[in-house]
Amino acid sequence: MSLCANSSVLGPSMAFGYSGVALQPLMSPTSDVKINKVQANWIATATALGIPFGCILSSYTMRRGRKLSLLITSVISFIGWFVIYLAGTYEQILVGRIISGIATGTASVPATVYSAEVASPKWRSTMATWTSIAIAAGVLIVYIFGYAFKDNWRMVALMCAMFPLVSAVLTLAVVLETPIWLRDRGRLDEALQVLKKFHGIPKDVPPPPHLYQELKPHPQERKQNFMKHMAKRSAMLPFGIMIGYFFFQQFSGIFVIVYYAVNIVQSAGVTIDPNLGAVLIGLTRLLGSILVACVSKKLGRRKPSIVSGAAMTIFMGALSVYLLVKDKGYAINDGGLVPVICILMYIFGSTLGFLVIPFAMVGEVYPAKVKEVLTGLTTCISYIFSCITVKTYPDMELAMGKHGVFIFFTVISLLGTIFVVFFLPETKGKSLREIEDMFAGKKEVADSQEKEKMVDLKDVSAGVEENDELKYFAGKKEMTTISNNKSELFLK
Repeated sequence: MSLCANSSVLGPSMAFGYSGVALQPLMSPTSDVKINKVQANWIATATALGIPFGCILSSYTMRRGRKLSLLITSVISFIGWFVIYLAGTYEQILVGRIISGIATGTASVPATVYSAEVASPKWRSTMATWTSIAIAAGVLIVYIFGYAFKDNWRMVALMCAMFPLVSAVLTLAVVLETPIWLRDRGRLDEALQVLKKFHGIPKDVPPPPHLYQELKPHPQERKQNFMKHMAKRSAMLPFGIMIGYFFFQQFSGIFVIVYYAVNIVQSAGVTIDPNLGAVLIGLTRLLGSILVACVSKKLGRRKPSIVSGAAMTIFMGALSVYLLVKDKGYAINDGGLVPVICILMYIFGSTLGFLVIPFAMVGEVYPAKVKEVLTGLTTCISYIFSCITVKTYPDMELAMGKHGVFIFFTVISLLGTIFVVFFLPETKGKSLREIEDMFAGKKEVADSQEKEKMVDLKDVSAGVEENDELKYFAGKKEMTTISNNKSELFLK
């Protein structure tokens, strides 16, 4: 289910890398749609402009269902790519890029949240990173299309349009709604059936007690409104941490290199084919994302993030020194090898933590009552940061020089590493409920435990005979034992 859900990310993520391979063909004299440098910058920025709106839309659609969100993402992505393919003017390309950006925004959260909600605590750390693997795969695929179809930006757009079309079919035919979403909407019978499918339990076999435990909601005061849930420490603390992490992610230059891959390769002094260099960047990012998925189960979130920030600081700093020395007029007979190594290792280092882990964590750190809103708001703000960096990069390069821009990225990477060391918590091996308690203050946890005891005592006093749901998992004798132990019960 998680793999099918993440297929919806491929088409939208290709919008990240499309400007990297399409701007040069569009600016060539042979292009049927001619653009200048200013227009090229707006084409690159247009997707980033649309992403925050997609994040807001995602917050709305996810409340209507995770499956519906995935389907809407694929439909919008297909429309955006098809508009670009049919575009006859610069303005039409801009419209297509904005629509593609909206699709990218709507894709940034649902697949991660879906994976976090269907995965067991043992596998959540791994499965939550699959969205980043899908993004990396999408970027690599569009770079490959750019290398295979040089000077044919229309064909690249048409090839990209096929992926959301296939994903929409998969979502309709295969994907099931998450049990957590069904539970929160009171559809407990459906939630149990989905859980039984996930656990391989036949339809005619009663579900074991631990399935009821998975569906038991966190005790909440019924009279609390949405804003009170938002104001809780368990919501605001992870929100502040994630905004900080995303700030350092975006201003360390990770997405600038993705959007301007071909241009970055040229400006860094790399002597190989720029389109091939973009493919190598995409491949490095994909390999790093897969590695994170493999090790996150053992290493968690903090250690890879610290290693990632340190690697980004080292290799971006080395590239800055290299360019500064060249700008001073010194000759370096390396055949362009040093910038290749620095850029690829910077990308590889970023995927170990800074590029992947923040997107994985937004699906697990927020309480269920505010998850849809805060995940959408967090990614919306992060892509506003991205829009700022992508739009200002050409001006920064003009004002500060190549080495000046990369020195700026080095400093931000260093500050981001320090931020991770002091503020990023570890969520490895914790259930969603345990993560919520970890962020909550002592008072919130104490109140929650007290409410839970009251709910348990009320549930026991209701009696076995008056509740048919209990017959699924306990006889009268077992119920007496459970009652005496004050264990948690799930009642419809």
